[in-house]
Amino acid sequence: MKALSIVLIVVLGGGGVHSVAWSAAERVYTFEADEENALPAGFVSGMTGQWKPTEWKVRKVDGNKVLAHIGFWNEDPEAVFPICWVKDAKAKDLAVSVRLYPLRPPAGIKKAIHDGAGIIVRFKDPDNYYLLRAVPHEQRVHLYKVENGKRTTFTGKNLAIPVDTWHELKLVVSGNAFTASFNGAELFTFKDDTFKDAGAYGLWSKPNNVTYFDDLRASVVNA
Repeated sequence: MKALSIVLIVVLGGGGVHSVAWSAAERVYTFEADEENALPAGFVSGMTGQWKPTEWKVRKVDGNKVLAHIGFWNEDPEAVFPICWVKDAKAKDLAVSVRLYPLRPPAGIKKAIHDGAGIIVRFKDPDNYYLLRAVPHEQRVHLYKVENGKRTTFTGKNLAIPVDTWHELKLVVSGNAFTASFNGAELFTFKDDTFKDAGAYGLWSKPNNVTYFDDLRASVVNA
């Protein structure tokens, strides 16, 4: 696996009753050593639902390598979600974050929108995982579960998510508690017991957008 930085860190998450002290090995995926126009080493792509494949590949943007999701702006099938995860990752409790850059939809394509991108955790397979999603079109961050291919919305918060700029999305998982943050500000905590076992972590998109991802960080507390 390329560009893998492992250090011992302590992360303090949130305030009040949601404060958790984290001590874990942090894995950082920068994509700088990965080959352009290919998946990064150690990553696998797939899809929730059945549809034509979108693309996940490393691109160089302004001299910096990123992992790009490249979808179809003029098509948005129901219950279809492209995903890309770290193949051998295994984590139950962790803090995972990523920088993401939602590209502005092309002006020449009628009704084109950027319908969101995010983080997946406790990933069992393409039909079973938790998802934290930032949605520029709705100006909202949502938390979901995807169980047997069906997406269920847990909670969310309205906030500005402009396109054509970098944002940081973060999810801290401790037992059955899921705490979401956006650009350094804690948004909400939600509890659920659907997926209790460790799983992989990775990235998620809708098929009708283009998003750049960089600096995926995972601090695993226990696997």
